[in-house]
Amino acid sequence: MRASPFATDTPAWLASGRIPGLDGLRALAVGLVILSHAHVTRGFPTFKSLERATDRLGSVGVDVFFVLSGFLITSLLCREEAREERISLRAFYLRRVLRIVPAYACFLLFVALLAASARADVTARDWLAAGTYTMNFRAAPAWELGHIWSLSIEEHFYLLWPPVMAMLPRRTASLGVLGVLLVEPVLRWSILVASPAHVAATELWTFTRLDSIAAGCMLALLSRSPAGRRALDAAARYWPVALGALGLAVGGSVLSGKLHVGVAPTVIAVTVAVLVWAVVRYEPRTLETRVLVALGVGSYSLYLWQEVFLNPRRSDWWTTFPQNLVLTGMCAAVSYHFVELPFMKLRSRSL
Repeated sequence: MRASPFATDTPAWLASGRIPGLDGLRALAVGLVILSHAHVTRGFPTFKSLERATDRLGSVGVDVFFVLSGFLITSLLCREEAREERISLRAFYLRRVLRIVPAYACFLLFVALLAASARADVTARDWLAAGTYTMNFRAAPAWELGHIWSLSIEEHFYLLWPPVMAMLPRRTASLGVLGVLLVEPVLRWSILVASPAHVAATELWTFTRLDSIAAGCMLALLSRSPAGRRALDAAARYWPVALGALGLAVGGSVLSGKLHVGVAPTVIAVTVAVLVWAVVRYEPRTLETRVLVALGVGSYSLYLWQEVFLNPRRSDWWTTFPQNLVLTGMCAAVSYHFVELPFMKLRSRSL
């Protein structure tokens, strides 16, 4: 990948503005998740040889979301600190609430209506987990709410990371992120040895998935210094190697069980971070098409609503391909334009 003539040593987005290419990356991530759920729904064309690969690609889509979250949130916090010489936790959490909660509340209300009409089997424990963002610790949740596990991890990240950034020197915070990347494989290995029955849950628990977000945090922190950008640029030039390592880690079948559980998630996180930098730094225009940007901007609502309609456990008309995809898109569009967007404008006026 050749450096773009538009790339400079100090990217303009470090100080302000949207980060180019990020919406396109979000679109690809949510597309992978939707494909992984749609291919098992009624009426979807069957390709047996691709089923296992599709499931794994959905997992990669979530990893991309995690890396992007760490990268974006850390970048925004660093910008604020450089501009204001401090980080306002109050302003951060108010922005997050206005960005996340309204659309989430509307989605939960719709699921409640489905449950009231016996079209969804949601238990009291499911509602408790959904209301407290602890779905990633809930065993066998209702299908319509199961995907909230990844949103739960992100919410825990929002609670933990901004105070760390606000209170600790940047070097100390960076060492903490590096420590997470090094410790997480050991922690997952320890669970594998001590309690093999819980190995599958390590993909969901916050304390065993923080490396996915930490890789994005490290990417943002490195991008703030010339030396860090030079190191990232050097890694990005070998993006085919990173892509190959990502494929090897995702493949899993060529790895031993211990390597797959312990190392693969961290390898995926780091290689995704390298690929994100390669796109943002050198090829942002590739992912700046109108369609990809529109899908990326609406990716939160798309992710929220897709599980209701891409439900392999039901055979209703709205869970059957292709109308399930159409309905997912329609509900996401309504959610974005009539819920997300008004509250984002309110956020801009109030902060």
